[in-house]
Amino acid sequence: MQRVLFVCTGNLCRSPMAEGILKERIQEKGLKGIRVSSAGTWGLTGEPAARYAIKVCAERGIDISGHVARRLTAEMIEASDLVVTMEMEHLQAVVDLVPDALDKTRMLSRYGSPADGAERPIPDPYGRLKRAYVRCFEEIAGYVDALLEELVKANRSQS
Repeated sequence: MQRVLFVCTGNLCRSPMAEGILKERIQEKGLKGIRVSSAGTWGLTGEPAARYAIKVCAERGIDISGHVARRLTAEMIEASDLVVTMEMEHLQAVVDLVPDALDKTRMLSRYGSPADGAERPIPDPYGRLKRAYVRCFEEIAGYVDALLEELVKANRSQS
């Protein structure tokens, strides 16, 4: 079982979209053995995903309407095999909570990144217009597809 945890700031936009996209891709491909969740470094525990995050995902056949935000904990990190962050400050927050988690923590932009290998933060669309959420979704989806390829390869090598 591979357990993937996506981390952003509020757990309202980017990490719920990434979680929803990866869950949808896993289901589409009929994959087993991958569990996906998300949390926020400043997670507004109990809040739903942002309205436009829900809407943009729904327009692409992904339902995150039941998402409930939660704040990142050391226990969540320890229970995960891979922690994927949206920005470097999220990665730092993970390592601040669990220093040993550095080896299993990556920025999402590491997956499918440009030839220069630079990891870039994924801009937070919170409080912006719908088109910012669309751009964010498209960027996250590209990285999630590349991440899923790596997860599938890792599953094959473990089998």
